[in-house]
Amino acid sequence: MRATGPRCGVALCGGGLWAAATASPPPAIYGFTSRSSAAERSIERRFVTMPSPARAREAHAFLTAEPHVAGTPRDRLLAEWVRDRWKEYGLERVEISEHEVLLPYADDVRVEMMQGERVWRATLKEDPVPGDPFSAKDVGVAYHAYSASGDVTAPVVYAASGNPADYDWLRDHGIDIKGKIALVRYAVPYSYRGFKALTAEQRGAAGLLIYSDPAEDGFRKGRTYPDGPWGNESHIQRGGTVYDFRVPGDPLTPGWASLPGAKRIAARDAISLPKIISAPLSWRDARVVLETMQGPAAPEAWQGGIPSLTYRVGPGAMVRLRVHNDDKVRPIWTVTGRITGAANPDDLVIVGNHRDAWVYGGVDPSSGTAALMELARSLGALARRGARPKRTIVFGNWDAEEFTLTSSTEWGEEHARELTDHAVAYLNVDMGVQGTTFDATAVPSLNRVISESAATALGARGASVEVKNRLGSGSDYTVFLNFLGVPVADLMFTGPYGVYHSIYDNHLWMEKVGDPQFTQHATMTRLWGIIALRLANADVLPLDYAAYASRLREFVKEITDRMPAPDRAAVTPLAQAVDRFSAAAGEMSRRIDRALSDPAEQPATSRALIAVERAFLDADGIPGRPWYRHLIYAPKPTYAPEVLPGVAEALDAGDRARLASQVARLAAALDRAADVLRR
Repeated sequence: MRATGPRCGVALCGGGLWAAATASPPPAIYGFTSRSSAAERSIERRFVTMPSPARAREAHAFLTAEPHVAGTPRDRLLAEWVRDRWKEYGLERVEISEHEVLLPYADDVRVEMMQGERVWRATLKEDPVPGDPFSAKDVGVAYHAYSASGDVTAPVVYAASGNPADYDWLRDHGIDIKGKIALVRYAVPYSYRGFKALTAEQRGAAGLLIYSDPAEDGFRKGRTYPDGPWGNESHIQRGGTVYDFRVPGDPLTPGWASLPGAKRIAARDAISLPKIISAPLSWRDARVVLETMQGPAAPEAWQGGIPSLTYRVGPGAMVRLRVHNDDKVRPIWTVTGRITGAANPDDLVIVGNHRDAWVYGGVDPSSGTAALMELARSLGALARRGARPKRTIVFGNWDAEEFTLTSSTEWGEEHARELTDHAVAYLNVDMGVQGTTFDATAVPSLNRVISESAATALGARGASVEVKNRLGSGSDYTVFLNFLGVPVADLMFTGPYGVYHSIYDNHLWMEKVGDPQFTQHATMTRLWGIIALRLANADVLPLDYAAYASRLREFVKEITDRMPAPDRAAVTPLAQAVDRFSAAAGEMSRRIDRALSDPAEQPATSRALIAVERAFLDADGIPGRPWYRHLIYAPKPTYAPEVLPGVAEALDAGDRARLASQVARLAAALDRAADVLRR
C-alpha cells in the first residue's frame, strides 16, 4: 500500500509516535534519556510535516529534464543548482569542490557483422516511446565507461552470465574463448559488469558484449515500459566496467585525492582499468548475433527469454567490435553543506547521494537526489526555527559515482583526517525510490536506530523491518566504510524496475510507475531524516555493538562451517576474539545505561563508540587490495558482499599460511575494537 502523503501518511497516522498520547508514556529512544526522548519526539513531529511530495516532484522534474553524465555542462549546472538551493535552505559552509579525474567518454562505438551482402550494425540506441518526449531525444550511443579502446573482428561465443563457471563449462565442452568475442547477459541477482569484463579478460577473450535478456528485466517479467516497469526490446544498460573492487575513485590517483598538483600514475599502471574492449547491447540487437550461433545448444539454465530462439553457444558469426575513448581528464564537482551542531559541532553525521546519471536518472540517482533536497530544506527549516541538532549534519551530493564512485572517494580521501576523528555515521540513499518496499543494509551497530526509526516513520509497515548486514559495494558508502571505517547504511524503497541505466529511467517512468504521487519520496525523506536526527541528537550515540557481536559470531560460524572438521582449529582464534569482543560490547551496553543517568559520562562514552568501527581497519588492507582496509567487509568482484574477506579469500585460495596470517590480523582487529569498547 502506498503512503498517502504528509497530511495522513503512515508516518503521521500509523499509530506509533504520531498517535495521540496514551496513558503510559512511550519507551525512551535508544541513546536518549526519557526527557531527551520527549524532546526528540517533539522535534520529529515537527519534522515529518515538512517533506512535500509536490516539492519532491518539482525537484525530480528539474534534475531529470536533461541527460547529466558526470563532467558535462548539465552536470555542472545541477551542481550549482544544488549549491544555490542549499544556501536558500539555510545550510552553512556550502561549497563546490572540484577534482580533476580520468573521465573518458566514448566517441566511437560500433558492433557490426556481415549479413549476406550488407553490413548489419547494432543501433546502440533505444527506440522513442509514444508519449515519452525524453525517449525521443538523441542522447548519443550507449557505451561502457573505462572500456579499453580497440578494434577487433572475431567469432562470437555465448557465455551465459560471463561468470568463471560459465567459461569452465565452455572449456569442458571444447569451446575455446581465447581470441573470440564473448556475448554475455546481465544477471539477476545483480553481478557487476566489471567482473564480467575482468573474467573475460582473464580467459583471453578479444572483446565483450553485454546485453539485457528479457528473462531478467524484460517482458518475461511483466508489462514493459511505458505500460509497466520492465524494459522493452531496445532498452540498453549502460555502465562502467572499471575494476573498482580493486580500488575505486580516480584510476590515476589510487588511494590519494586528485587535487591540483597531485601525483598521477600512468594509465597503463592503473590496476582498476580494464584491458578488454566492451560494449552494451539491447536484447533486440543481441538476438541478431545469437541467431548466427552454431554449435551445441546451451544448457537449460543458459536459455533466456528471447522468443522463438534456441540459445546456442557458438561460435557464431564474425563480429567487429570497435571502441574508441577520448581518455580525457575532466573536472567533477562535489557539493557539500552542513547544519552546524549546537552542542558537539565537531561530530559529523553525514547524509549523501550522487547526482550524475547515465542518462536522465529517474530512479538512479534522481529519486535519491530529490529526497536529499527535501531533507536539506526540511532540516534547514527546523534549524532556522530553533531546532538545531546537537551534532553537525553534513550533506554530500557526489559526482561520477556511475564511473567509479569517484567524487565521494576523492572527497573522503581528501578529508580523511577529519572524518577519521569525527564522523559518526554515513547514511547513503542512491536509488531512493523504485517502489514501496523498504530495504536497508547497514553495519550491525546501526540496526537498532534504523529499525526504531522505521517503526516511527513507516508505522505498521516499519514494525517488522529487518536490516541486512552484508555490505558489498556499488555506491558511495564504499569510501566511508572500507577506507575510513565509518559506520554506514544504504537505504531505498525497492520495486519492479527494468529500465536501469537506460533512456527510459526518467521522470515519466517515475510518474507512471515508480511513485506517481511522489509520496514515497517524501516518506524516504522522513525516514532518512529521523535516522539522521537521532544520530545527531542522542545523549549517547545509538551505536549497538552487542548486535555487531552477534553478527560477527554468525560470520565466523559460516567460515568455520566451510572448512573440513580437522582444519577448523585454524580459525579457533577468531571465535575466541569474538567472545572477547562480545563481552566488551556487553560492558559497553551497561556503560551506556549508566551514562544516560550521568551526563558527565556521555561525551567519553560517545567518543569510544565513534572509534570502534575504525578499529576494524588494518593499514595494510586486504591482500592484493590494500585500499580496502576494513577486515569485516569488502566487496567481491561481483559487488556482492564478502564478510571476513581476508580470511575468506585465503580459504578460497587453499593457502594455509595466508589463512593463519589473516586469522591473526582479524583477531587483532577484534581485540583492538574490544579495547576501544572498554576504555
